[in-house]
Amino acid sequence: MKPLFFFLILLLNTALFATVPIIYDIHGSSPALDTNMTQFLNQWRTDTITPVQEGNYTNVIVNGDTTQKTVSLTFDDSPDENNTDKVLDILKHYDVKASFFMIGDPMNDENATAVTRASNEGHLVLNHSFNHPRLTRLTSEEVIAQLNATSERIQHLTGKYPLLMRPPYGSINQTTLDTINTHGFTTVLWSLDSLDWALKDKNAIIENVITNVRNGDIILMHSGRANNSSVEALPEIIEKLTQMGYTFLPLETMVNIKAYK
Repeated sequence: MKPLFFFLILLLNTALFATVPIIYDIHGSSPALDTNMTQFLNQWRTDTITPVQEGNYTNVIVNGDTTQKTVSLTFDDSPDENNTDKVLDILKHYDVKASFFMIGDPMNDENATAVTRASNEGHLVLNHSFNHPRLTRLTSEEVIAQLNATSERIQHLTGKYPLLMRPPYGSINQTTLDTINTHGFTTVLWSLDSLDWALKDKNAIIENVITNVRNGDIILMHSGRANNSSVEALPEIIEKLTQMGYTFLPLETMVNIKAYK
């Protein structure tokens, strides 16, 4: 009887712990960053991720399944008619699907073509606010206006209304999240920061990603006008991660969540 009892307890514990997702700390570092920037980043990461890990911030995605050798490439600050198209060319060459968190205001003229192209080629086109403010400095009404205006513009161009959003600068607090959650959006952060926005150096970006990658990482990169080094680093990042045995998944698949209304 006792062996059966202990076996049942073991099965129960296994089932309970198997359903508890691991929420990563955010990785990404480089000796190219000065002391002040490193301290600032570490403090932001602690202040932001700890409430998610403790369950105080809800409906916030940081990473995917840590037991699977998969990663998800995400690109902020699109659309840019130059670098966004270059990133799309690279992704098409390697047959990799990614997720683009796009800003609503620049979605016009040639930039609008980049939005529709990303969607038509099977990538997720998601919400990164209308003009890139810190949402924590806005009223609840201003936050939802930012999100609605951007998702409506994406819907106009692609036929799809995104429900996944990434706050500019990763800036969130409880009030902002309450607004986001109440209006049906899900916040997506990242678990591996390529630091392409700070390093501006192809080899440093590649080294940072390859050194710090883990199963289930959501990788933050950028494809805006100022991110030429990100474009230069992307092919080698894809090649090296593939050689390491990683599979690339779009967010919708990675975290099993509905991306659009």
